[in-house]
Amino acid sequence: MQQLRLYVFVALSLLSVGAVWADTPVELQGLKVERVDGAVTVSANLHFDLPLPLEEALLKGVSLYFVTEVDIFRERWYFYDKRVAHAERHVRLFYMPLTRRWRVNVSPRPFNAGGLGMSLAQSYDTVDEAMSAVRRMAQWPVASASDIDLDAKHNINVSFKLDLNQLPRPLQINATGQSEWNLNKSMRLVLEPVR
Repeated sequence: MQQLRLYVFVALSLLSVGAVWADTPVELQGLKVERVDGAVTVSANLHFDLPLPLEEALLKGVSLYFVTEVDIFRERWYFYDKRVAHAERHVRLFYMPLTRRWRVNVSPRPFNAGGLGMSLAQSYDTVDEAMSAVRRMAQWPVASASDIDLDAKHNINVSFKLDLNQLPRPLQINATGQSEWNLNKSMRLVLEPVR
């Protein structure tokens, strides 16, 4: 019965979507929040094209880092909203000139100079195939189902960006203020309580 209530909760919540979009070339399509095996998952497709300066940087051996963050807040009338869940998805895209293949690493933590840490990696023959993997989120677990109170109103904030902080230092300085390097999108969902 509890599982059915959560499905109804999620289905009703998708009908009451309030979106706040930044004015950028990135679109968030097909956003779906559901319960799968005791976890709250998010599925979506990001639609954007890589600007020419980013493609040129990739072909010159520069890795691009994309970050998707999801925050779930439970509304409270007496104080600030309480954050009940936070999840991050870090994606590293790079080109390997010797093999002429594209590589995508996905990790729940930022990539650092000490290595890739624990990440999932996949190689692709074309940039289009690699970008498809960067753009797609399929049943990404963002919270435990027990974190969601079915009798309370929740806000889900989803944000996506090109992480300029992980670029080489000269590119960070050059990319600041240039619209081609400004890929980001934010969205806010309001999940109504089940009555």
